[in-house]
Amino acid sequence: MSVPRPATRPAPDSTVPLRYLVAAALAFVLAAAGVVWLARELSGHYYHPRLAALTHTVTLGWITLAMMGASYQLVPMLLGRPIWSERLARWQFAMLVAGVVGLAAHFYIAEFSGMLWAAGIVGAGIGAHAVNVAVSLRGLARVTFTVRLFAMGLAGLVLTLGFGALLATDRVVKIVPAAGFFPTLHAHFHLALLGWVMPVVLGVAARVYPVFLLAGEPAGWPGHAQLWGLLLGVPTLTLGILASPALVRVGALLVASAVAGHAAWVLEIVRSRRRPALDWGLRFVLTGAAFLLPASALGLGLAFDVVGGPRPTLAYVALALGGWISLTIVGMMLKIVPVLVWYRVYAPHIGRTQAPPLKELGWPAVEGLAWWLLTGGMVGLAAALAAGNAWWIGAAGTVVTLGALAFGATLAATLHHLSPHAARS
Repeated sequence: MSVPRPATRPAPDSTVPLRYLVAAALAFVLAAAGVVWLARELSGHYYHPRLAALTHTVTLGWITLAMMGASYQLVPMLLGRPIWSERLARWQFAMLVAGVVGLAAHFYIAEFSGMLWAAGIVGAGIGAHAVNVAVSLRGLARVTFTVRLFAMGLAGLVLTLGFGALLATDRVVKIVPAAGFFPTLHAHFHLALLGWVMPVVLGVAARVYPVFLLAGEPAGWPGHAQLWGLLLGVPTLTLGILASPALVRVGALLVASAVAGHAAWVLEIVRSRRRPALDWGLRFVLTGAAFLLPASALGLGLAFDVVGGPRPTLAYVALALGGWISLTIVGMMLKIVPVLVWYRVYAPHIGRTQAPPLKELGWPAVEGLAWWLLTGGMVGLAAALAAGNAWWIGAAGTVVTLGALAFGATLAATLHHLSPHAARS
């Protein structure tokens, strides 16, 4: 394999982000069906090999692939410069898909030596992404709020990878003391959630939501609270999980301040927006932001020992991964994918043929159905996990699966425009 060369276009070939986003959507449908399949396991303790397979399908196959795909579209748009290497992004995609499939499969059958090899492939793909985005960000004349959060997210991703490698190795060769295994596992999860996902989501939101809503970017205390709450809160919380309950509480309060700043800013831009109508993509991202509040409240309850045990923990995970992040990503994909497809299919022919309006590439009726199913399903799933009832978990998982299929149908309708026949018509 030759060394990738820096990209020369101001934006990537649309097939670069699209391959990530399509693979992520497939993983989302698979993970939703996995909730139904593993309902009995989900009614018990959260540490189980099959649940680890489901969790990594969500965190790596759905969330991480979607965030990476979106970043390869949004970084050039938001920062005014191309990604460093499209070729590296393509190789990285192949490594990540192969690694995630291998990781989830070996977790599912509890074959840990194969899982370790798959984790190494995932690590190589994540490392390639970190290099590609870091070099793309290098030398910017102006370091914005979004750039700072992107840099923070890359650091969190690398640290998450390190903790994951430690845990994967420990399954084959014991290197973590028995008393330290669950703290290390919890630190790994929170680094992924708060150190990698949250900074990137908040950073993208700061630039994209104002464009969608015709409103202003973060300013004043909401922006400072988001930046400093994460910058100070995530390392404090991680160290606390590993060493000190007191630090856990301090870190949780700092992260909660970041959530409060984000919520206050979202509420303000919704109130001051100049776009009167909300399409389904915007409804998804705003609903996702609303889920962040109960997820944070439950997280504070766990940090301060107001609640405890596997059931509240699983409900917390469902509200965070299923409610906040998943609904936000679904909304962002409903906005991003039509743009990618339209510019690839119709933009080159502007002035020669009549191109359809961007809104015609969507499927609003099915997008609305997906919103109702996914929103209701995620609420029901969190409640069912808190109750520990396998039948309720399966029922809520079925609703989520139907919502995921409806979301997939809307993407398929948009992607159909890529076919030569659809483009000619």
